[in-house]
Amino acid sequence: MAYLLVAACLQVLLRGLPSSLYNPKVMKFLCSSKVRERLAMAGHGFLLYYFLSHVAMEESMVSKTTVMLLERLEECTTERWQKTLVLHQLGCVLLERREFKDAQFRFLAAAKAGHVYSVAGVARTKYKQGQQYSAYTLMSSIISEYKPAGWMYQERALYNIGKEKILDLSTATELDPTFLFPYKYRAVAKAEEKQIRAAILEIDRTVRFKLSPDCIELRAWFFIALEDYESALRDIRVLLTLEPNYMMFHGKVSGDYLVELLSHRVKQLSQADCWMHLYDQWSSVDDIGSLAIIHQMLGHNPGKSLIQFRQSLLLLRLNCQKAAMRSLRLARNNSGSEHERLVYEGWILYDTGNREEALSKAEKSIHIQRSFEAFFLKAYALADSSLDSESSSYVIQLLEEALKCPSDGLRKGQALNNLGSIYVDCGKLDKAVDCYMSALDIKHTRAHQGLARVYHLKNQRKAAYDEMTKLIEKAQNNASAYEKRSEYCDPEMAKMISIWQHNWIR
Repeated sequence: MAYLLVAACLQVLLRGLPSSLYNPKVMKFLCSSKVRERLAMAGHGFLLYYFLSHVAMEESMVSKTTVMLLERLEECTTERWQKTLVLHQLGCVLLERREFKDAQFRFLAAAKAGHVYSVAGVARTKYKQGQQYSAYTLMSSIISEYKPAGWMYQERALYNIGKEKILDLSTATELDPTFLFPYKYRAVAKAEEKQIRAAILEIDRTVRFKLSPDCIELRAWFFIALEDYESALRDIRVLLTLEPNYMMFHGKVSGDYLVELLSHRVKQLSQADCWMHLYDQWSSVDDIGSLAIIHQMLGHNPGKSLIQFRQSLLLLRLNCQKAAMRSLRLARNNSGSEHERLVYEGWILYDTGNREEALSKAEKSIHIQRSFEAFFLKAYALADSSLDSESSSYVIQLLEEALKCPSDGLRKGQALNNLGSIYVDCGKLDKAVDCYMSALDIKHTRAHQGLARVYHLKNQRKAAYDEMTKLIEKAQNNASAYEKRSEYCDPEMAKMISIWQHNWIR
């Protein structure tokens, strides 16, 4: 009974995150020596405090709560890797709090224990204390001592000047193209030289592989400098989709305020116009443009669950899981009917790894009312496993039932595309072609990739290549399409294609 009571209390605590961490009674309980001892005996102390400290860091890197939880986490470490990890995290938090000497002490301890990356933390604390040359020589010694890595050159660039700084940043990008700082530095440097369009192109390179708020904000300011207010407004709407309370200009200007100002300088769209624009953006595989349109639509109708659900689908496609889950929860909370709420709850369960529970929600929704989204959810959840011929037939039946229900072209195109994929997996290539062609008829542009796959399986390599070329020509976000097309090239041509220029994360 005692164990059940503890589990129930812990469940209440976890459900209240992150706000429960700012309850003094909760923190007093979590940081008490008695609780730490019991957790240590149960063998769960490190895992719990690691999770709680991660939540706290996401909320605020400089809060006292974050420091206290990391200190408790340090007390729960039993292995060397745990100790070095916590020391490094504590160093990062103390650095953000401008407690440079204490941060340097933690970084040094982590580096001494074998965590080489913590040397960058030592260099950063030296730099913050006015020891720029010492920081530079420390990073130079690391570069000469270890196999070169992108982070080493990026860190040394902070303490370098002139052409050597630019060279270090270029080397960092070559070694690890996913670091954002080099792109931002080069963009700002070009903007200072009045090369605004070149600066925008530099930021565009980052948007291809990661939707980072600070990069999107920087690009919005560049567009404002060019008086391209429509593009600036698009980017600010995307920012507010990712972080609804986003503050721009070093936290001094509300994103909502800038939307209001810029809205007077661009043509206003009705809700019907927005739907038409969304259809065009979706068809041209412009996910960022689609997000901006949806944000505008929610301004007209903030409680529309259908639009919030579409928003969550786009955010998931862009790997913005946290924002996607927020939109999905809003859709659930604002749903106007029981069968609709069950569908959104099903997606929440599916996205958090609870497949069987998601299927149950879909079945309950279908029992109340047959709808496109309920059938689609059930088919999607069932297809997320290795399907035998009987299971594949059932998924096909579910998608066909979904297509019989009322919906719009955006969602029906996705269902047809998924149906085509199932037919391909079953070896029914002609039926797959029919599905993909039907999807293209309603402007589901991504169906070109499915057709290319079919042609490839039929040993029609040129037709597959041509189909991917059509996708590249139509799609705004075409990095993955370039990569996929290379699989259908002649071997010699494939060697000439530099995929990293389009999407380095892949």
